[in-house]
Amino acid sequence: MSTYGLGHLPNLPDEDGQLARALGISYHPRWLLIRADETEQRGSGAIPDSVVTDALTPG
Repeated sequence: MSTYGLGHLPNLPDEDGQLARALGISYHPRWLLIRADETEQRGSGAIPDSVVTDALTPG
């Protein structure tokens, strides 16, 4: 996480890659946002601030 400047984001340890494979993540840096309504948004590189703001905005 520190290599890509993503240390400020929550992350899950996945040392054997099992979680990444289950979620279809095959390279880094890659992110997956699962919203409260269970919809998903994926991307590569750093997650844009606008995506985080939108996810945290009620309504």
